[in-house]
Amino acid sequence: MTSVGVALPEDADLAQELVGRAAELAQRLNGRWVAFVICNDALPSPRAENALRQAELAMRSGGTVFFCEGEDIAQTLIALASRERVDILILGTPAHRWPFRRNTVERVVRAFKQLAGR
Repeated sequence: MTSVGVALPEDADLAQELVGRAAELAQRLNGRWVAFVICNDALPSPRAENALRQAELAMRSGGTVFFCEGEDIAQTLIALASRERVDILILGTPAHRWPFRRNTVERVVRAFKQLAGR
């Protein structure tokens, strides 16, 4: 069974788009999909509350959600993707306001390619 993973950003519009893509892709591939929400802030902070909203969106759309903390976002995503045996990992990057910097995305892509041979 194919497994699709999506890393949810703070940006609500982008998160909604990525959730839709993950759900659609998993359905087409007759697989499952998971959403990763990385947040190092505790409730009741605005970032933590936003992370909960993103997780709720994913759950309403049929995804399994993993909340996680991690200072190194790329390493955290790779560890989760590996543990959950994710075959396809969806990342998105808007022009601004997303905590996943280009370097983070590049590191995730390189590491995910290495995992593909598992």
